Amino acid sequence: MHNIYKIGDSMKLGKYEDKDKKKRKIILISISIIVIIGISFLLIKTFAIFTESVEFPLMNGKVDYYGNSDFYFVFYKGDKELDEMPKKDNKENLVFEHGECDNGASIEWDYDNWEPFIGNLDVGKTRCELFFDENFATKFIKCGNSEKDAVTCFKENASVDSINLASDNTDDNNIRYIGANPNNYIDIGDRDSDGKPILWRIIGVMNNVVNLDNDEQQESLIKIIRADSIGSYSWDSSDSKSNGGYGINEWSQADAMKLINKKDTYLDEPEIGGSLYWNREAGKCYSGPTNSNSDCSFTTNGLSENVKDKLVKVRWNTGAAKYDEIRNMYNMERGSATGRECPGGNYCTDTVERTTTWDGYLTLMYPSDYGYAVGGDKRETCLTDNYSVKGCFDNDWLFDSTSAQWTLTPENNASSAGKAFKITNQGGRDTSFTNSLGAIRPVGYLKSNFKITDGDGTSDNPYKLS
Repeated sequence: MHNIYKIGDSMKLGKYEDKDKKKRKIILISISIIVIIGISFLLIKTFAIFTESVEFPLMNGKVDYYGNSDFYFVFYKGDKELDEMPKKDNKENLVFEHGECDNGASIEWDYDNWEPFIGNLDVGKTRCELFFDENFATKFIKCGNSEKDAVTCFKENASVDSINLASDNTDDNNIRYIGANPNNYIDIGDRDSDGKPILWRIIGVMNNVVNLDNDEQQESLIKIIRADSIGSYSWDSSDSKSNGGYGINEWSQADAMKLINKKDTYLDEPEIGGSLYWNREAGKCYSGPTNSNSDCSFTTNGLSENVKDKLVKVRWNTGAAKYDEIRNMYNMERGSATGRECPGGNYCTDTVERTTTWDGYLTLMYPSDYGYAVGGDKRETCLTDNYSVKGCFDNDWLFDSTSAQWTLTPENNASSAGKAFKITNQGGRDTSFTNSLGAIRPVGYLKSNFKITDGDGTSDNPYKLS
């Protein structure tokens, strides 16, 4: 049978043939484009890999000097050259600090794989120097094991740890723990009734402290504060004839002083509260005006017997202060003004002799202790401003949002002889009549011969004393 084509069939057939040719052409062009893109991607990827990172044939930790390689590494600890690159978990606890390369090359450190990556390699024959140093977070352990005392250890550590430690730049140039939650927890052997640690925290290293247990020598000593308060009580209360019953702001006879210290640090034998915390006893504590009191017990959280011989008796400055910036308050705390400058009135009737120093073991924090504990980028502003400003109190580890805290310092007030400074639970500094309630957090100094032997300063792994 013959095919019969009608007029116009040839034209239709040619049309279909043109469509097939166009399809083949489009397919060939598409394949060519894909191949070109693929080759370009491989070339770019290969070049990118070379310029971003390079694997080095390390031999004993060091690359041969331009002999078998275009790259040369030198390793340092400080300014001392090392024979080989420290391993990831080295005994000296060295960590990568920084690196420098010549010929414009850059260096990054892969902490997970413990190796360098070199970028921007336009030419060969490149020398890179890798610097390692001690990890300051565990330097205290090393200090303790190397027979250095804790005071020396803290002072040396301050030069490498600017995040947790800072000088207060006072005339005494004390070292302070700063920030919202620095690693400054310490286990001094204090235990509750169940044998669990009662932690303290390190305020810092204070210089020029008069050590009464060492012939009144001026020494550098570690100042500590209980991590938690022992409860809220009056700083002092009084009968209605003395300052209207609102308390007397003289620490040498204050009710809180007698509560937390041993009996040979005060003259009279109080009927209420005497040495209850020091002796881990129960009884009555002052808690309001006109000698109001309530039941209190320290049988579970009082001072442990084995801690008492670790505390040193020192001369505390108890000068009165007015509200001012922290630097000025530090000087006033050590000044000659007393808490009784008022000429008379309902709240200025006591006849107690005022002093500006007191000899004993435990007190409370100073307003300046709270102030100098601030960290963060607003630190300098905070030291001259109101601490209730956000960015100050929330970067201060001594702040407590749950309760106001008593300080050691009486107020120099023209109309009252019964006020002392508090740290409020809003973060500011204020004054209150001493009969009012406030958290009591004992503060003391450790003897100078202790060493840090373990721990990293966290609450889960506090520093431990030898």
